[in-house]
Amino acid sequence: MWITNNGWAGYDPYDIRGQDWFVAIFGYQSKVFRKIRGALSLVEARVPPYALRRALAVQKEVNPKGMGLIAKAYLILFQLTTSESYLEKSESVIRWLLSNSAESFPGRSWGYPFHWQSRIFIPRGTPSVVVTSTIGDALLDHYEITQSDESLTAALEIAEFFCKGLNRSVDDSRGLCFSYTPLDQYKVHNANLFAAAFLARLGQLTSNVGYTELALRSTQYTLSEQNPDGSFYYWGSESPTIIDHYHTGFVLRHLDTVRRASEASFIRSPVKIGYEFYLKHLFTASGLPKYTPTQLYPIDIHSCAEALLCLCQLGPEFGGTDKLAAVFELAQSRMQTADGWYVAALRRRFCRDVAVKIPYMRWGQAWMLLALAHLAATVARLNHNREAFRCE
Repeated sequence: MWITNNGWAGYDPYDIRGQDWFVAIFGYQSKVFRKIRGALSLVEARVPPYALRRALAVQKEVNPKGMGLIAKAYLILFQLTTSESYLEKSESVIRWLLSNSAESFPGRSWGYPFHWQSRIFIPRGTPSVVVTSTIGDALLDHYEITQSDESLTAALEIAEFFCKGLNRSVDDSRGLCFSYTPLDQYKVHNANLFAAAFLARLGQLTSNVGYTELALRSTQYTLSEQNPDGSFYYWGSESPTIIDHYHTGFVLRHLDTVRRASEASFIRSPVKIGYEFYLKHLFTASGLPKYTPTQLYPIDIHSCAEALLCLCQLGPEFGGTDKLAAVFELAQSRMQTADGWYVAALRRRFCRDVAVKIPYMRWGQAWMLLALAHLAATVARLNHNREAFRCE
């Protein structure tokens, strides 16, 4: 309801640093300016986010990735309830997406509406494999439900972008790794698997063996770098980097999607081992989602949403659904406001929790809408299975 009342536009954790003036002043690619940006991030984290954005005249924007998540959530709710209003809402979002894709790149793709800084500078609108595959996932859902030729055509154009517009930062005996954008040669496991999961689903739906083979090769690269304890570092092919909650969840869910779509049995064991690490090290004993294996705070709304999604997808087969209640209770009782939106995070200051009170649309609200839709569908399915068991 809050998203309906608010509209699609919203703030984002990265929107201040993505402003033209910020890039002009602080965007130089040097060690000194990287340290300056890091210091400014620490300052930003301690200033009320609403007030800071108003003071800096940062405007709300519609984020294509958030739109893809919202479209998928409405499609799940349509299947769960058969209410045509959810299908109409999803198709309204999809129409916006198809009218606002990137230009000057092969196929069809989308990026963020702000500049962003990784190891290189990425201008606003530069297509991203993560954004594009998120939208592609919703388009495939829409095609499965409605048999829409327009959605399938757009999905095939996304595959063209992945095949012709992205770099292959690895393409050898280890497998294949898709770059994050057309501008980089990054090896990022979760981003690589966003593409793999989409291609696996598209290959299954269109009986295209080529897409399935690409999905399996990119999966093989990430699996070649799985740690002995089952975990995955964020960056591939380099010294150990961060392990966090939501990127781990992305990796596990996408591996599982590839496994199911391709019927590749070799993926099951790595998923099981990785999921065991996830349950053991990225939740507290009481079921709260941890930020990293050694750090509970900040309790990020993105981690809460990913916990619900990962537990819903993998829990029925591998266990862990008992943690769903604790995550749901945390989100609803401590992170949802009276107006219906979710705070960005809970931080620990002076021995108490302090909420970061801003409704980031792409980072929080869209993810939670999708997570709650999945949770409702999962509960309905589990209840149905229990009833069927009683009748046998």
